[in-house]
Amino acid sequence: MDWLEHDEVPERDLPTWARAEGETFDGKPYRVVARPEGLVLRQGRTASAVPWRDVLVPIRLDDPRRLLVAAARRPPRTPWFELGGADVAAIERAVRMRLEALAHRGYRDKRPRRAIPPDEVLTEVLAKRPLPGAVEIPAATASVLRSALIGAAVGGVTLGFYGLVFGPVGLVTGGGVGAFGGAGLMGGLEQLRKRGAGRVLVLTPDAFVGGLDGESVRAVPWFRVGRFVDGVDDAGQSALEVYGHDHQLLARTAARWFGAPLDVIVAVAEAYRRRALEEL
Repeated sequence: MDWLEHDEVPERDLPTWARAEGETFDGKPYRVVARPEGLVLRQGRTASAVPWRDVLVPIRLDDPRRLLVAAARRPPRTPWFELGGADVAAIERAVRMRLEALAHRGYRDKRPRRAIPPDEVLTEVLAKRPLPGAVEIPAATASVLRSALIGAAVGGVTLGFYGLVFGPVGLVTGGGVGAFGGAGLMGGLEQLRKRGAGRVLVLTPDAFVGGLDGESVRAVPWFRVGRFVDGVDDAGQSALEVYGHDHQLLARTAARWFGAPLDVIVAVAEAYRRRALEEL
């Protein structure tokens, strides 16, 4: 398993197969093209080519107009593409049909690579050095919109107050400029914070690293992992639980630490686990 080779690149840099025409879907913010070789997701002047062998799993969210297509993307990108638009149901059907057909043909050939021992995986992850094919589940942060609204309120009140020196017009002008500037500043800072957010869970081709929420940090090789499930912690709160083949609890992380819904995390982790085992 490796990262997508062509992810958010100029269209001229896409592989030849991804520049050809194909069945096109509305997957806002992407224009999605389905080809025999894989999916092409175009947005603005860039595009991502996702060969079928690199699709981990499609995940339908509670909102019927939203679909995640999970893949191993180089961090700090999230390990999925989020699609909306009118054709998400058709995109999901196309993806599932293609993956099922390819699975029956045994298409997931093993790719030669150097296996990395769990202790070395842990060292690399803690040092934040890149491990090819590894994906990171980011920690939860405040939303960009909420931060922007807070910035707009603070900036508007502050400059509006100083604008009173120039009368009502100054109040309105100062408040408007302050709100706009505050929203941009706080929203931008939150976006940067999201890109640099901590990792709660790191999945690598050789092991997963858990405990990054402050608990016992360790790397567990895939041959010991039986399943990821949506469970509960000791306080009765929703949590990600990881069990071995002998039903022994290997790790547990409270859902509140994750920057994505727990059912999404479970689906991505399970799909990654199955792929990693196939390639061992």
